[in-house]
Amino acid sequence: MAKRHLARLFLIGSLGLMATATAFATEYTLPAKGDAVIGSNQMTVVKKGGSLSTLAERNDAGYYELLEANPSLDPLHLKEGTQVLIPHQIILPNAPREGIVVNLAELRLYYYPPSTNKVITYPIGIGRLGDQWQTPTGQLSIIDKQKDPEWHVPDSVIADMAKRGIKVPEVMPAGPNNPLGAYMMRLSNEDYLIHGTDHATTIGRRTTGGCISLYPEDIARLFSMVPLDTKVTIVNQPFKAGWLKGQLYFEAHRPLREERIHYAGRYDNLWNEALNNAIAKHTVSIDWNTVQTLVQNETGVAEVVWPVVVAPTQPAAD
Repeated sequence: MAKRHLARLFLIGSLGLMATATAFATEYTLPAKGDAVIGSNQMTVVKKGGSLSTLAERNDAGYYELLEANPSLDPLHLKEGTQVLIPHQIILPNAPREGIVVNLAELRLYYYPPSTNKVITYPIGIGRLGDQWQTPTGQLSIIDKQKDPEWHVPDSVIADMAKRGIKVPEVMPAGPNNPLGAYMMRLSNEDYLIHGTDHATTIGRRTTGGCISLYPEDIARLFSMVPLDTKVTIVNQPFKAGWLKGQLYFEAHRPLREERIHYAGRYDNLWNEALNNAIAKHTVSIDWNTVQTLVQNETGVAEVVWPVVVAPTQPAAD
């Protein structure tokens, strides 16, 4: 707990200028060639009777995303007027800026519309823990699009729900209670979909059977823009690094649980790879103390790690 508290203090001093959040601008102009940072951090406040899920949806953010960025926040006891950081300064994933890119570790989707200089980004839900539920990584494509889809429930889901004493029909009709929501796009690995949801509280969490889910408003926009055969690249990058106007930023998310188990908390190779990819052909002296702090606290907030800004020393008093 002390580590989390220290992380909050560290971040407050480093955020710089922030706007009060009213609505999240999901579409950005791509940064200049060689740069990879978009957006800006914002602050919002908890309204009376508000929950973290409603706060996340109102700001088009993910549930875990807000928990990471606000480590002292108790989601079960939100107090009216509490300030909450919305981490909307984002480093683009290290992936081709083409089609759809999904970064599982940050539970976020990026769409690069063809023949534009734009990127559009949305929070997502992904597959829960367990080999049969995980969202796969790799290169896929959109092979089908349906409005008001039926859900042909996978046998694995039927069996899982039966263990919980819940009987699920083989086919769920379109409508407000359909877990796919109002829009669905099938991937070339046909067991997986990009779709909406009938429960907005699941976005920004690991709650699906492997599919990628979005807020109802977000999937409606995405569905209208994305053509068939669009390339879909799914990566898993908890650590990202990128440039903006001569400054190197670093962003550390909490790795997925299976990675935390696999790496036993030692992620040196992962974050070193992210930084080395970003600093190739650059001569820099990275602030490793800041990097280590970000890796340890996993706040998902982008922070400058080069150049190091040193405050001027005050002259000694006479």
